[in-house]
Amino acid sequence: LHRWLSRPDCSPAIQECKFLFDSTYAPKSTGTLGEELAEDPLDDTILRARLKFNRIVYSRASTHIGNSQVFYYSQGDRLSSPVPGSIQHIYTTPMGELVFAVHKLLPRHDQSIDPFAMYPHFPAKMYSSSSSSHLENVKVSWVVSHFARWAVSSDTVVILSLSRVSTI
Repeated sequence: LHRWLSRPDCSPAIQECKFLFDSTYAPKSTGTLGEELAEDPLDDTILRARLKFNRIVYSRASTHIGNSQVFYYSQGDRLSSPVPGSIQHIYTTPMGELVFAVHKLLPRHDQSIDPFAMYPHFPAKMYSSSSSSHLENVKVSWVVSHFARWAVSSDTVVILSLSRVSTI
């Protein structure tokens, strides 16, 4: 559809539709491409706005909030349950390793029972809507899946794993 709308022989009316299509569905970004792919002069780290890895697209939160929400193994510990977080930065280390800087979602403040706990085959869980102020470095290989997030109140969200295999 995008190629068809971009053809030079498209009528002006269809080109107007292309403008509306692009403004509605194109990924949102706060900066130009030059700003998104910039080298940090302090340590040769290359920052990225998005990353496609094993056919899955990841983005920083400022580029696309949905593609920034990931379940991952904190500190790479695969013996623990994955935790939800939001990618703030995507970068390549000087040694070529792909890493995310992630704000982890915090557990709920109250200790009430999670109503989703009684449904083991429905991978939803309640969390605080607040995130850690500390950025955690997460290797791409530690990421399990994306997740969907639904605010049920001002301080509580429901997180649903979008993994094809349950890991929670």
